[in-house]
Amino acid sequence: MGKVADKKSRFLNMCLMGLLLVLAVIFAVPLYITVVNIFKPTKMIAASPLSLPLHPTLENIIGVLNSPNVNIYRMYLNSILITVFGTSVCILVSSLAAYYLARVKSRLSGMLYVYFLFGLMVPYVIVYVPLVTMYSRLGLVGNLPSLILIFVSGSISFSVFMYHGFIGGISLELEEAAIIDGAGDGVIFWKIVMPLVRPCTTTVAIFIGLSMWNDFLTPLLIGQVKTITVGIYTAIGPYASDWGSVFAYVMFATLPIVIAYLLAQKEFVSGLAAGAVKG
Repeated sequence: MGKVADKKSRFLNMCLMGLLLVLAVIFAVPLYITVVNIFKPTKMIAASPLSLPLHPTLENIIGVLNSPNVNIYRMYLNSILITVFGTSVCILVSSLAAYYLARVKSRLSGMLYVYFLFGLMVPYVIVYVPLVTMYSRLGLVGNLPSLILIFVSGSISFSVFMYHGFIGGISLELEEAAIIDGAGDGVIFWKIVMPLVRPCTTTVAIFIGLSMWNDFLTPLLIGQVKTITVGIYTAIGPYASDWGSVFAYVMFATLPIVIAYLLAQKEFVSGLAAGAVKG
């Protein structure tokens, strides 16, 4: 019986490894296509998108950097400002809200928590039309701070949900001991609670920062602000597309996210694991 069980276990492990290998290949194909096509002219990309660049060229990258019609540096600046300020404001507001909801047991806090949960159930795209109408009437279209406000409002429900689970798992004895030592609510929150939920902060920052950086429709339709993802759209024409420039824009849009993830990978994985346990 033991040998049969071992064979069955090895067979299941082999099947699992095979499935994971297939999934890895599937997810690696878009990255491969992007990397190889950066260094090929548009005609070669259209003829053979999967082939390796026989004569690598940097014309696509140089053309995007020196384009007279598109200022990629301004696009980068807009994307960085939206991501940094939007993520920072969202983390600040959502962590404070989650701390209140987790520590104050009242009917109001319960209703507010349900309100934030409802925000997770509403598809973001269905609010585009009313938001565009409202922003047009208020004259806020093309305003970077107003666009950041939209991103914060769209991400705060998820952030509150994440922080609420983490803060709820922190022992109250730590805060009670700090109160006995004379610490106020502000000191307890910043000196005790926030360091303990650092994996959650990293996870939330990566998730919402990634969504803000990669968002295409919101800055295009609502804010009408040119970001690095909107730059990809500028290389696609109604009748023809400059695929070399498209892949160059994709590289410029992806590279900062990959670097940020590699730098914060350990915190990100630990935050996901802790969140799965704390629920």
